[in-house]
Amino acid sequence: MKQVIVYSKDNCPYCSAAKTLLSAKGVPFTEINLQNKPDELAALKARTGLRTVPQIFIGDKLIGGFSDMQKLDQEDKLDALLQGT
Repeated sequence: MKQVIVYSKDNCPYCSAAKTLLSAKGVPFTEINLQNKPDELAALKARTGLRTVPQIFIGDKLIGGFSDMQKLDQEDKLDALLQGT
């Protein structure tokens, strides 16, 4: 299974939903909380071009936020992406 990283902030409902979806699927992930870390958040924004969290990476690929991951799951594409197939 590919490494999953979730960049998040406190009190973010979409961050919570993303972590809940991954946990429900039994997918281990690393959470990087950017609350009170404006320099790290700015660096992530510069890297991805996205301004919001969560930002979810599977392997080295940014898949987007919760809605993007949920759509992949609904289209039965998320599991294959996680497995690297």
